[in-house]
Amino acid sequence: MSNSSTLPDRPELRPLEVNRIAHEGSEYFVLKDPQRLSDESLLVPVQLGAYLQNVDGTKTVEEIVEAALSLGATPVTAETLDDLLGRLDDMLLLSNGKYVAELDQRIAEYRDAPFREPALAGLAYPAEVDDLRGYLDGFAFPYMVDDARADDDLPADLDVELKAIISPHIDFERGGDSYGMIWEQVRHELQDVELFVVFGTDHNGDGPRLTLTNQNYQTPLGELETDTELVDDIARILATDDSVADHAFANEFNHANEHSIELASVWLHRAIGNSNAKMLPILCGSFGSLLDDGAPNVDDHPQIGQVIRLLQSVAKDRKTLFVAAADLAHVGPAFGDTELMPKDSDGRRSVQVEDENLLDSITQGSRNRFLEHVKSNEDQYRICGLAPIYMTLWAADVTTGISNGYQQCQADEDDTSFVSIAGAALFG
Repeated sequence: MSNSSTLPDRPELRPLEVNRIAHEGSEYFVLKDPQRLSDESLLVPVQLGAYLQNVDGTKTVEEIVEAALSLGATPVTAETLDDLLGRLDDMLLLSNGKYVAELDQRIAEYRDAPFREPALAGLAYPAEVDDLRGYLDGFAFPYMVDDARADDDLPADLDVELKAIISPHIDFERGGDSYGMIWEQVRHELQDVELFVVFGTDHNGDGPRLTLTNQNYQTPLGELETDTELVDDIARILATDDSVADHAFANEFNHANEHSIELASVWLHRAIGNSNAKMLPILCGSFGSLLDDGAPNVDDHPQIGQVIRLLQSVAKDRKTLFVAAADLAHVGPAFGDTELMPKDSDGRRSVQVEDENLLDSITQGSRNRFLEHVKSNEDQYRICGLAPIYMTLWAADVTTGISNGYQQCQADEDDTSFVSIAGAALFG
């Protein structure tokens, strides 16, 4: 275990998953690593919370103690705090501790592998090909019709082509019906696509940031080759962004365990079968910092704007489809709200109205109205797909669309929290 002689002088906690539980008559915080470098959890007594919140990279251990005591924290022995910090370091939860070397090793292993391993095969969906096909077909079966077309519900005199789709990224068990509906609806439109650009939510990334990888995304159903030449072109653009270090690849390891692109790519592989198409997987960091009054507009980010113009130019030369792997609202006690959201409640109906407004903006191709609507309520419903949907609307330059498959998926045992999802086929 780490001790005070091997800990960083000013330890800093990484972003963590934190939950509070009661265990054997006492209250604890449960700390987990969202990057899953460690699969273990750490139980920390709640009275140490004031110490934890001061492990911010600016304070020595002595200053952490002083700051915690000034907040009224219960005094603890030096051995207790040293043991806590040591456990945090051993579990790779300090950003400036053992985590640094471990992350370097994991990134090297990820890049040296022949492809990006599917992180959820055998966990969130079957790992065997026949089992997976049967599992997905079960969701898609109600929507399997030979002459199905994504634009059946559009006016007959509207001359448009499919440019983009919105796909959920929730697990299939809860969202399978929505996945089946949207992917089966567009399946016939995908067969001659040459490039799939998939924007996914980076649940562990800040933004505005686009994170690339050269690895192919493999699923049990196949493997689409990542367009590494296009990755190189985009990386050269993003390298000129001096506001963040190594814009394109600093967070590349997030691709290893991020589920958003993986779950969409499973359905993509099912839809197109064997194909010579290429894929461009892009993780989008959170737009949370852009929602405050006076925050810069992402459209004004010079490098991201240049990337979008490049993708639009590519789409003129190669048949390209943009995909947003994105969920909508996250509401209820499971996400920190105090209000319960049981089925058929007024709260759920209010969220659905807000979601329908967002979907209306999406199907009209208005990324600015979409973003402004989220900003207007200060993102109180935590729109998880904000960044990838915005980037998709921007890059695809769509003008109309159809949304379907709206669901509010259970997110806690009592069904008082939910995640809302929907699909959309977008045209231009």
